[in-house]
Amino acid sequence: MIPITLSTIQNIRDLGGTKTADGRAIRPGRLIRSAHLAQASPEDLALLRRQYGLRRIIDLRTRTERMEKPDRTDGLEYLACPIIDELKGGITHEKKQGEPDRLPDMRDLYREMMTDEFGISGFRRVVETIFNHDFGQGAVLWHCSEGKDRCGMTTALVMTALGVDRNVIMADYLSTNQVNLPKARAVYEQLLPTRGKVFAESVYRAFIADESYLQAAWDVMGDDYLRGVLGIETETIERFQEAVLE
Repeated sequence: MIPITLSTIQNIRDLGGTKTADGRAIRPGRLIRSAHLAQASPEDLALLRRQYGLRRIIDLRTRTERMEKPDRTDGLEYLACPIIDELKGGITHEKKQGEPDRLPDMRDLYREMMTDEFGISGFRRVVETIFNHDFGQGAVLWHCSEGKDRCGMTTALVMTALGVDRNVIMADYLSTNQVNLPKARAVYEQLLPTRGKVFAESVYRAFIADESYLQAAWDVMGDDYLRGVLGIETETIERFQEAVLE
């Protein structure tokens, strides 16, 4: 994993250098994950083009999220590929979230994301797009709002296809907390006086990456989610491995 430091795009890293279980590694400048690009500056996008070879952006957010905070793409290829079709407090980030007593348990949301028909269809489309991308033309970047839940599960699927050990996948997922823990603490302190401890804690839990969230998803995905649930062909996975591993 190669952290990328930009002033206008958060939680962004190149998966290059990540080791697979058989000793190979992901080539740099192929696979990038991040938070949204709504505030992306022309300078940062130009750097991603020049230094990391960025060619295509995949936006995993809902239609409402995209309308409220559209990506700045500066002419890069762009594909909207939503994983969730409606507001889900804790994962999606539309402005009108209402005022519930607490946000849902994130483990339940992860289980639902991986098993409902819309989620399965969305993940199938996004991984097929990534696996079939022409890496000779440049890198592909995928993101949701925070770069944690939908982006995190997409990354887990990509790494699984490449033969990365689950402990390594978990470590990458949890590294989001380097960015999100300070946010979570600040939001908790802001909400505590007005909304109470229960609500503030539920929002805190929604902001962080937690080992139990990813594990909850894995528990419902079965032994071979890519082939058995998403229907990805072995030949497609093998071509993807050849394109991005060294």
